[in-house]
Amino acid sequence: MKPYRPKSFFILLLTGFAFVTLPLLIALGSAEFYINNLAKQNVLAVHNSVALTKNSRELMDHLLSQERKARLYDVLGDPADIPEIKQKQTEIKFIIERLLKLPFENKEKQLLEDLLGSENAFVVKFLNNSRKSPLSQEALQDFSVLYDLARRILSASQIVMTSENEKYRNAVQRAQTSLLWQTSFLIALSIILLSIFAYLLIRPIRQIDHALVRLGDGNFSTPVDISGPRDLELLGTRLDWLRSRLANLEKEKNKFVAHFSHELKTPLASVRESTELLEEEVVGPLNEQQKKVVQILSKNSRQLQKLIENIVNFNMAQLRNQPFFNTNFRLDALTLEIIEDHKAILISNNLAVDVKINEVPIFGDPNQIRTIIDNLLSNAIKHSPSGQKIYISLQSSNDNVIFDIVDSGTGVLPEERTKIFTPFYQGENVLYKGIKGTGLGLAIAREYVANHNGTLELLSSDEGKGAHFRMILPQGCN
Repeated sequence: MKPYRPKSFFILLLTGFAFVTLPLLIALGSAEFYINNLAKQNVLAVHNSVALTKNSRELMDHLLSQERKARLYDVLGDPADIPEIKQKQTEIKFIIERLLKLPFENKEKQLLEDLLGSENAFVVKFLNNSRKSPLSQEALQDFSVLYDLARRILSASQIVMTSENEKYRNAVQRAQTSLLWQTSFLIALSIILLSIFAYLLIRPIRQIDHALVRLGDGNFSTPVDISGPRDLELLGTRLDWLRSRLANLEKEKNKFVAHFSHELKTPLASVRESTELLEEEVVGPLNEQQKKVVQILSKNSRQLQKLIENIVNFNMAQLRNQPFFNTNFRLDALTLEIIEDHKAILISNNLAVDVKINEVPIFGDPNQIRTIIDNLLSNAIKHSPSGQKIYISLQSSNDNVIFDIVDSGTGVLPEERTKIFTPFYQGENVLYKGIKGTGLGLAIAREYVANHNGTLELLSSDEGKGAHFRMILPQGCN
């Protein structure tokens, strides 16, 4: 079953934003819940503390007031004191009832019950007996017991307040710990979700980027496959269509170059043969002016043939699946042979070649490797001023062949270092000796080196010290 794909990149972006922010919103809601809960507990603890303090003190005050009224009545016998004694009894009862609703332990609640019962017993005993009687005096003496119970209740109230404050502090610590763990988990979850959606967002963009790079590099054989939102998948389909079109155009171009070169070579061969007949004076003797004209025709026809061959070679070099004619041969002997082929132009330009060559056998396509060295040497000749040297070295190391060639020119400009292997690109520091070339020599050389799984690179050199090219090929001898 194909996984769900969002309709557009924008929807995927909004979905990712929603999923990433959801844990943070949960963290904020949880923090608000804990804060509200702690606030309620704090208000309740303060209320209980105030109520305990107030009611405990009022209880003591009412007991003192009741004792004072009882003793006045016992001395003076004023009947008006009796209602006040009963009124105090009612107020004491209400206070004890309020205290019983507060967070006392069973032990403290029993003290309140005892105080209520003792106070009721005092009122009954004192008012039901005549003044100054032994029972009324005994009732007045019971106030010490009431005071003792009230003081114990007051002390218990202070203990309860301390306990409530401790419970609140513990609740705050638990809330802090819980919030810390919960926030850490939610932040980690947000980071994981962020990473997942970042991957989902970046992956199709990278796939498109890689596809464009492959197309730019001329790789039209690898299909373009974009996975992601539907609009980007549609873009991938269009890119794959473009790849197919470019591949067809590339085939048509190669076919055109093949036919074009064939059609040019046939009349050019006739021109070359005719020119050679004229040079050999087969058709009759020539005067000096005619000989110069024939020499110009011969030179330019050879140059034209070389340009056509370069274009054909570059076109064939890009066809990586072409058959190779690999064989074992001596690369040192081939190098010396190529140098000998360029001897005439070296002498005409007053150039010398400093050769340091070891005996190096290699397995490869001699024609392609000949083209590589020939193009590198031709490039060095173009860049070397008259009277200078070209340095060539050849050696083997770790089953690899290392070929170095250094000219005596002004070197490659920094801004040109990344362009010199580009087809048809020609640098500015070229000392043209004859007709200007096509700018395909280094591009062909690199393609042929790639066919042999080797590398061709321009090494760094000091300014004005000439260009230093190094070719590394696997020796691969059988």
